[in-house]
Amino acid sequence: MSKRNKKRRGNSAHLQKIYGSQNFLTSRRLLERIVRKSTITKNDIVLEIGTGKGHVTEVLCKRAKYVYSVEIDRKLFEHAKQRLKEEGNVKMVFGDFLNYHLPNRKKYKVFANIPYYITTEIVKKLTEDAHPPSEMWLVMEKGAAKRFLGRPKETKYSFALKQRWKLDVVYYFSKEDFHPKPSVDSVLLHFRQRDCKN
Repeated sequence: MSKRNKKRRGNSAHLQKIYGSQNFLTSRRLLERIVRKSTITKNDIVLEIGTGKGHVTEVLCKRAKYVYSVEIDRKLFEHAKQRLKEEGNVKMVFGDFLNYHLPNRKKYKVFANIPYYITTEIVKKLTEDAHPPSEMWLVMEKGAAKRFLGRPKETKYSFALKQRWKLDVVYYFSKEDFHPKPSVDSVLLHFRQRDCKN
């Protein structure tokens, strides 16, 4: 095996370990409640980062016009593919979201329970792209959300982020809402482009 292939396989295994270290939301009642916190309607294209077992995707399919869902873990991808096989308005993409090309022609929104280890990378990719989403709702660690909000102390990054985006926490989760239970507190953070209509 060449050094390049070894490096590629090593990077893939590392990424799957990071993405696989997720805590899943599985309660249908809870998922419907948090999706209702969004402005997603049957007119919207939605991008999901991390299909996981397909629980969030399933609820998004009932509410949105079309859902694109990206998953890097092969086992989770195949599991979700079976779960969502009756849904006619979803396209599942197997791969690394950080290498995924965001939509550049259609207006879209993002709703996702993201891998906490790469929260900053995901937020930067979404907010700094030439064609960012109009709005997004990301489940993330409470501490990360506070940093984006500039709390308790404003940083250059949080200040710059808030020049283009309005941020607010719209839901506080209990650790028991997740499986497996995380060691940190989690929130649903809403990002909305300033001067952007639904």
